[in-house]
Amino acid sequence: MMNHILRLKEFYLLEMFQLTLYESQMGALQNEYIKHAYERMIELERHHVDFYKEIIIKYGEDVPIFSGGLASLAGHILGDVALDLTTAENRYKFGIAVETKAIEMYRTFIVENWEYPDIQKRAWHNMIDEEFHLLWYKDNLNHTTSLVQST
Repeated sequence: MMNHILRLKEFYLLEMFQLTLYESQMGALQNEYIKHAYERMIELERHHVDFYKEIIIKYGEDVPIFSGGLASLAGHILGDVALDLTTAENRYKFGIAVETKAIEMYRTFIVENWEYPDIQKRAWHNMIDEEFHLLWYKDNLNHTTSLVQST
């Protein structure tokens, strides 16, 4: 289980990163629809964080501490990334990168957890949430870029 604990902690940090990222963007959002979409994503990411926190504690481990700031964790998860989220287009592109990475990680994680059906089932559900987020970001990026091109 030790290797699985490390992976659970990794997913805790991934989900904590997403939660922190989306919460940090709320203040810049002006469109009511976009705000509600982010609120929903935040709600789902909070459930993901809580799941990993509970399971880590269940196995008697310490929950990782989110330190070093958002940019540091982004670099760890996605490689060297610039966090220029001042425009909707950049927020959507970054959201696409984050969600794509999360989905890739979940696909591997699901295969690794065949002997833990409760963890595996939750990983499937979390991955599907991430896929919905990815589709939302892609759709809104297409809408944003088509508005810019038509002006």
